[in-house]
Amino acid sequence: MDENFMKKLQLLRDDCGFPFKINSGYRCKKHNDKVSKKSMGDHARGLAVDVAITDRYKREDFIGGRYKLEYFNDMAIAKTFIHIAKGRTKSGIGIY
Repeated sequence: MDENFMKKLQLLRDDCGFPFKINSGYRCKKHNDKVSKKSMGDHARGLAVDVAITDRYKREDFIGGRYKLEYFNDMAIAKTFIHIAKGRTKSGIGIY
């Protein structure tokens, strides 16, 4: 994982005030080729995580903290997790 990304992720965790579980972080090339259309997406660069959050209030805190940091440029929301990334390969907000 990228060292600066991890520092920003810890700042986000501190801001939220609760721990969170990472479902997916760094992906080696072999695994990334299986699960992603992008050969060198942010997960494969150590610049993305999928965070397990289902509680709607914690999701609100997490998303609000992400905006305050102005670092994570890509986010996608799924039923059981939120993907955040530095956004080097793509940026925006999406829903899985």
